[in-house]
Amino acid sequence: MYNRGDKMRDVKEPEIRRAEIMDAAMLLFIEQGYTNTTTQDIVDKVNISRGLLYYHFKNKEDILYCLVEQYSDKLLKDIHVIVYDEDKTAIEKIRAFIDATIISSENISAEGTELQKTVDLEENRYMLDKLSHKLIEKLTIYFERIINQGILEKVFFVKYPSETAEFLMTAYVFVSNNIGIKTSKKEPVKDYLDAFKIMLEQNLNTEELFSH
Repeated sequence: MYNRGDKMRDVKEPEIRRAEIMDAAMLLFIEQGYTNTTTQDIVDKVNISRGLLYYHFKNKEDILYCLVEQYSDKLLKDIHVIVYDEDKTAIEKIRAFIDATIISSENISAEGTELQKTVDLEENRYMLDKLSHKLIEKLTIYFERIINQGILEKVFFVKYPSETAEFLMTAYVFVSNNIGIKTSKKEPVKDYLDAFKIMLEQNLNTEELFSH
């Protein structure tokens, strides 16, 4: 494993070094693919010892997990801003929520594309499930808040806000994972999105969410 002396000799702050390793790994994943990238490739790219890499990360899979988690955290920050925007109505917040989270070929970065392809690999499915459950838990809290606002505004009529939020977010996250980048065609994505919008209106007992 690593020698703790590697940590002592590192002149950079741990957060900066971790970010460097993750950035280098992401570039390599894009350039040559996750499967073809080794920890030695990452070590060479950052110009550090193997011991120092293993001080910060258990293995290549750990780096990938942190990259996807970082990507998810950016999304959650965007959602947080939407949910706590006092100038938006509940309906406006749900529309903004959909716009912020929908994966399409137009708005996804090279990093996002590569990460999606990588977590879709059979060997990484456990990671996707772990991240998905974490994402659902956080999105449910946000979505419940929007539903409760809609109830107060008398535009949503929901008997069980918490359970409805969890049901909708579970469906949304897992279906998004399945369609993700696997399809380059726009139509299947649009069909899933249209179906989800109908499900939203039915579960929130409103016809005001989307123009038909």
